[in-house]
Amino acid sequence: MKLCNKIFNFFVKSKKDASEARRIETEKEAEKILSNPKKEENFIICNDKQIPIEWDSVVTFKNVGGLSLPKNCYRQAKNERIPQMFVVHWDVCLSSESCFNVLKKKGVSVHFCIDNDGTIYQLMDCNDIGWHAGNRNVNNNSVGVEISNAYYPKYQNIYRKKGFGPRPILHDVQVHGKNLDPFLGFYSVQEQALQALIKVLHKVYDIPLTTPMDGENILKSVDINVQRGIFKGVVNHYHVTTRKIDCAGLELDKILKNI
Repeated sequence: MKLCNKIFNFFVKSKKDASEARRIETEKEAEKILSNPKKEENFIICNDKQIPIEWDSVVTFKNVGGLSLPKNCYRQAKNERIPQMFVVHWDVCLSSESCFNVLKKKGVSVHFCIDNDGTIYQLMDCNDIGWHAGNRNVNNNSVGVEISNAYYPKYQNIYRKKGFGPRPILHDVQVHGKNLDPFLGFYSVQEQALQALIKVLHKVYDIPLTTPMDGENILKSVDINVQRGIFKGVVNHYHVTTRKIDCAGLELDKILKNI
């Protein structure tokens, strides 16, 4: 009986110690966040140069509170490069910080993330080559962005609880010849941040304000010139491969007309 009591007390103490350790770590992290709030800028970094952007909420990888990918997640370009494509993704995450953690864990990369509130996070220099498109030709000739969007409608309540408000629900969207089940769209402020990014990259690299078209509408499947890495303009990830559906429902043609 005494032995049982000793074992019981040992486990109770261990549980309390573990709980105390988690509490201490949480308090340390809270102090770190409070003492190092993110510093927002109005520029992005291309080839180590600060390029002004018409958007007031930018956090670069060099900023306090920024998100900086380790060098094993991307390839540093030996010379100055002139990307001619801008590839748009959704992250299927609840925040840009979550997306950053996923990228880091997988050893892949993207140049920018756009958070739920429209904050643009730059994770690496635009001059370096990100691993985001699953296609070497595209990666070598592009800059990529992940727009925060958990995709599935079941997450709608979380966005409400976090104070972002409900996302639009997209219905009857088709890509690669298939109809998608209803899914979450983007916040207006995210699309505005995307426009600002497209505009500055057009200015820096002369990336054309065009996207693959099918007559008068945006192409809703793969574009062979995008796959080959020779297309010049702004594309969705689904334009690269049939294995991806992002960003279905994002009308890049209309976004580009408003720049």
